[in-house]
Amino acid sequence: MNKYLFIFILLISYNSFSQLNFKTYFKKAENGFEFLADNNEYCPVSVEVDLELVNLSTSNGNFKTYLIPARTKDFVITTLKAIKAGKYKYNSKTRYNYGDFATKVKDTVAVKDKDTISVKKKDTVSNQEYIYNLPYKKGKKFKVSQGYNGAETHQKKNALDFLMPIGTDIYAAREGVVIKVVDYNTKTCITKGCLEYNNFILIYHSDGSFSEYSHINTNSAKVKPGYKVTKGQLIAKSGNIGWSTNPHLHFEVFKQEIIKRETLKTKFKINDGTEASVYLEENVKYQRKY
Repeated sequence: MNKYLFIFILLISYNSFSQLNFKTYFKKAENGFEFLADNNEYCPVSVEVDLELVNLSTSNGNFKTYLIPARTKDFVITTLKAIKAGKYKYNSKTRYNYGDFATKVKDTVAVKDKDTISVKKKDTVSNQEYIYNLPYKKGKKFKVSQGYNGAETHQKKNALDFLMPIGTDIYAAREGVVIKVVDYNTKTCITKGCLEYNNFILIYHSDGSFSEYSHINTNSAKVKPGYKVTKGQLIAKSGNIGWSTNPHLHFEVFKQEIIKRETLKTKFKINDGTEASVYLEENVKYQRKY
């Protein structure tokens, strides 16, 4: 008789953020189980795993956050092994979201990269040192109607609102991979309840940060998840969709955590791009001549 025949298994799994194309699951293995993940997103996903084990050992610890690479199937998070013959059980709780929670946002660049501040050697350059393009067409000039830590909807948030007419062409401020596109919503209102109706494009950058372009016009996206976009590429048209008081583009760069975002200030090229890059200020108009 198999000494592991009479085994009692209890599985409780709480998965947050079910909108992600991501799942965790168990598969029977010799004298135990493998705990696996499928990540069908176009960026890494971090998963926080909390295991309660009886008569089982785990190869990687009971409570830990794991990084699952983009477009990965059957990724082994940990292996559970029976300690001795008899009953065993396990409870699992998982929470996950986009990005790498453990790694500091950084980017490896060459010394003379025209879009970064100069460094002494090839080194890591923080997101704050990367120089972004203004997210609109050459020759255009728009006002920042709400800046970092703005009084209306940007309290304790590093985000920018560019006041612009509906249908204005929106260009990628930085190169990256498109992670998510929502442009099917049509509803607009001035209360926070309309947040769920925001149309937006989410782009993942090489340093682990993300940028979001919000309130884009309905059916205006020019890109899809998985597209690799270049800096200055047309990606959508501006709108007034979702939680919005007037037509504008909401732009923010952030590092994702399990529940919240850590929004980041970003420097931009302005005018013809030859002068020093700046943090944009509220109620100032900025022209793009490059």
